[in-house]
Amino acid sequence: MKTVLNVLTFKSMVSPLLLQLFFWAGIGGSLYGAYVLIELGNWAWVFAATIGPLAVRVIFERAILAFRTFDRLGEIQRELSELNRET
Repeated sequence: MKTVLNVLTFKSMVSPLLLQLFFWAGIGGSLYGAYVLIELGNWAWVFAATIGPLAVRVIFERAILAFRTFDRLGEIQRELSELNRET
């Protein structure tokens, strides 16, 4: 129940989990695109199979980085408030 309450009050974010799901869908999509290119006899499948997953990874890493930075700043804020209470 507490997890649902945290999600509903925006204390816990859903977007990082959705980004991970979309990341794997993007990897699957780029590999499927490479497979289609192989079946069509197109030489560009090599690029789709190598650069496609790499590009998906870079794009989603940049999106996740914003959430990780926000989480880390929250940890720093909590530690600073604990230090202020002790003094």
